[in-house]
Amino acid sequence: MTIFQIECFLAVAEHLNFARAATQLNVSQPAITRQLRTLEEELGTQLFIRSTRMVRLTENGRIFQSDAQLIVNTARRSVQRFASQDESKIIDFHIGCANPLHMELLSNTLEQMKDIYPMLHPKVLILPETHFPDALKREALDVTVGFHAPGVKDSLHYKELCRPRFACLFRDTLPLSQKKQVTANDLNDYAIILYDPGVISPTVYNGQWEFAKNKKPSQLYYCETTENALLLADAGYGVTLLPDIRLPAHQHLTKRTLCSNDIYSFGLYYKSYRTKPYLKDFIRLLHDDTAAFSSDAEKAQD
Repeated sequence: MTIFQIECFLAVAEHLNFARAATQLNVSQPAITRQLRTLEEELGTQLFIRSTRMVRLTENGRIFQSDAQLIVNTARRSVQRFASQDESKIIDFHIGCANPLHMELLSNTLEQMKDIYPMLHPKVLILPETHFPDALKREALDVTVGFHAPGVKDSLHYKELCRPRFACLFRDTLPLSQKKQVTANDLNDYAIILYDPGVISPTVYNGQWEFAKNKKPSQLYYCETTENALLLADAGYGVTLLPDIRLPAHQHLTKRTLCSNDIYSFGLYYKSYRTKPYLKDFIRLLHDDTAAFSSDAEKAQD
């Protein structure tokens, strides 16, 4: 396995297009294909599903993506460090996040961390929550941001940040706009837009499914991201049910709290901070910052 093979993999994973990946790396398309074939043979698994119409990552390809990015980043940093004769000790800090919208939660905390640990180099990786436990176990990630999953191994620790409610979002022209809260019965006449179960926490998917389990297959739409779900809701395909964490305001969408007795816990998973004082401080600061934000949000709703 070479760095160039991994760079080829990451370029194709980013563009999902061999021609654009070849242009980015300034090599021929056949060269990209050869490097990936050799990499797949060495790993003993298929990384991409390829056809004349599309390219997409396999499940193992998604898992390898976080490792590949870590390997390339470390190699590049080593080259830069010795080229500049920089004797400073860089602290690599890898954070897993399933939803790009949740990255906004990290901004203030990372700003404080920069003052405490000037050599901290944060790297936020976007990957499905279903991959979090394995990445933490392999220490490809230091910490992950997402929903509590009861089935996660006891070897991992969990710190709750908040308990968000589910929100129902839909076109502002729908009769649901007249309601202050939305119940399961209110959704009987509407199609439901859900997260794809392969990319989201089972906790969140099960919460959505409680309101969608009686729908016909033709009344269900599956999306891999929050942005996709909001797009379909805006286009009038149905209503989407999402955890109310940093959901963006949308010109044509109405947001209503979804009536449910279920409680959903959102927080941090990590393996250990015994040898990582920066991780301990990150968890403390993010917990305090999220608690303050949640308090302000509740006051605004009242």
